[in-house]
Amino acid sequence: MNNMPDSPSSTPPAMRRYWRRNLILTGVLLLCWMALTFLPAYFARELSFDFIGWPFAFWMAAYGAPLSYLVLIGIYARLMNRADAQARSDGERGN
Repeated sequence: MNNMPDSPSSTPPAMRRYWRRNLILTGVLLLCWMALTFLPAYFARELSFDFIGWPFAFWMAAYGAPLSYLVLIGIYARLMNRADAQARSDGERGN
């Protein structure tokens, strides 16, 4: 049963590094997402100063969080495009 194609021993090291990096990146960005979502809500009472005529907590909820989510998506896309290119070049060298 150890000779199954999906067993870790048959997976090339480059592929394991690729998926490990993907999981770590996803975990870090998920932690950032959680912090951007829940910390401003937790500290909303302390963020009671005005920003361009509106409460700062309003700006964080209405504009800050969605923009930061887009930044996180952009970071993930850019880093994974680089990782994909690296994996392709490693695969071409390996063949």
